[in-house]
Amino acid sequence: MFWSKPIVSEDMSRWIDTCFDWFDARFAPPELPILPTKEFFGAPGGTDSATARLVLEDVTRLLGFERPVELHPIDMVPAEYMHNYQDLSSVAGTYQDIDGIAVIRYNPDDMHRPLAFINTLAHEVMHARLAGMEHEVPGGADAHELATDLGCVIAGFGVFQMQAADDAGWSGYLSQQSRAYALARFLRRRALGLEAVDGHLSQRCRKLLRRALKDLASSA
Repeated sequence: MFWSKPIVSEDMSRWIDTCFDWFDARFAPPELPILPTKEFFGAPGGTDSATARLVLEDVTRLLGFERPVELHPIDMVPAEYMHNYQDLSSVAGTYQDIDGIAVIRYNPDDMHRPLAFINTLAHEVMHARLAGMEHEVPGGADAHELATDLGCVIAGFGVFQMQAADDAGWSGYLSQQSRAYALARFLRRRALGLEAVDGHLSQRCRKLLRRALKDLASSA
């Protein structure tokens, strides 16, 4: 009899599950997934710095992050020269801790792609949330970037993590398969199904998520 391969390895599934326990023990877990709707985001449409600040306020509120945050655009190379600076043109955001203040920089061009922009801000705020705990997360400092992406899924931003990567055609730190498994785990821990998020995911993302949910159901 043919058995399909699990969507993630046993080691990865174990690490993701351990991270859920670790994060939920330290931060208040959300009851519902965060979706790109007015129910969660009150910032108006726009691409100026004032709108970026309002989006950041929505993200910090949803993540329960209360420390001061400064938000600045990255000094980008003019578009006509970007082909000479591929490393700069691919930068979505950065995080620094300066005298106890979280300083986040973003690529203003990403504001034309709201899901990607919100996903970037959530990732950088998650860095700030985990500041000082880099060695405590499961896997230690070597897994910090992976845990930061995963922490966004655990905090409810799984739709943004999956769909932003799908829209951009890249993976980031976690693979799409790992994101799908993590989002499936998020839904199962809250007794939710695919219908809670599928209206905001592409066909590719839904297919991965269905597969992950099936894996979890078969292993229960």
